[in-house]
Amino acid sequence: MAEYFIEINRWKDLVIKWTEEFDVFAPFSYGSQLLYEKVSDINVDDAVFGSVRPIQPLKFFFYPFREKILPEINKLKKTIVIGAANCDLSGLKILDRVFLNGDYKDPNYIKRRENIIIVSIDCAKPLSVCFCKALGLDPFPVDGFDLNLTALENGFVIETGSQSGEDLIRNEINRSAQENELEKRTALRENSASLILRHNEQFHIPEKIGQIFKNVFSLDEWKEVWKNCVQCGSCTNICPSCVCFFLEDTSKGGNFQKNKIWDSCLLPGYARMASGVSPRPLLYERYRNRLACKYMYMVEHFKMVGCTGCGRCIAGCPGRIDKRKVLSCVFSKRIEDVRYESVKYL
Repeated sequence: MAEYFIEINRWKDLVIKWTEEFDVFAPFSYGSQLLYEKVSDINVDDAVFGSVRPIQPLKFFFYPFREKILPEINKLKKTIVIGAANCDLSGLKILDRVFLNGDYKDPNYIKRRENIIIVSIDCAKPLSVCFCKALGLDPFPVDGFDLNLTALENGFVIETGSQSGEDLIRNEINRSAQENELEKRTALRENSASLILRHNEQFHIPEKIGQIFKNVFSLDEWKEVWKNCVQCGSCTNICPSCVCFFLEDTSKGGNFQKNKIWDSCLLPGYARMASGVSPRPLLYERYRNRLACKYMYMVEHFKMVGCTGCGRCIAGCPGRIDKRKVLSCVFSKRIEDVRYESVKYL
């Protein structure tokens, strides 16, 4: 890996140059929230580079809500996605295990993986709902990216992570990052990590949650902590590592098409059998299953915690359920500590 420095104006010129060959997406600000949009020479000055993860998880680009899987997709335009944080790169590792590295490989996912270049960021302004550090993750990437950005006052430290990343900036950047710039990067990273820990001082999430989750799986506390859940599926849809789907067959005019559509383990029809019997008929069972999937099942099968601490499920919950409180209360068996208060996004 190599580390370079590029001034802000030069960086924007480089992004515009990329748009001539690639579809380029970056975060744009809408009030206090960031949303991915396509970049052009008209709006590049409004793009937000190197702040915090956007509302949409990175999986939106690799795993569409609804897609045709038969026949397979043929052509994909080369795409660059700028703005993914480490929580999203960690979620992508789960998707890779399911769709890329498992026994049954998804050809569409493989094509997208081959055609999308990831320019990740250091989180400079973590949100109050972020809790990656509580799960042992850092608010900056260490792998999984093609290029990574750290925003400084007058430009960016750019770290290369792949040959594709090297090719993107070859002959475009001619200055290596200096020692003082790398020191500033270290200080910014430490500050972000400290801020996330302060945001989560009131919660007590066990360090080795994956190893001890099965000890609390059968507790009666689960029958209480879910009660504000409206089974809307928001938390699963916005999660960077949720992978559940169902298949739909359609035909029109003699043309057959098989589609893959996101599913949610919180919905009453999830895993329902043809007879109408459901393995988890009660909502509290489905809610518990969602957390068990992240903190127990994925640990057992993939050797990694499925939750990346991005906080999107907290910020997007209409029932104002803070998963950190739920976990703290179940593990401490203090249900009275669960209070559903309004969650501020920032």
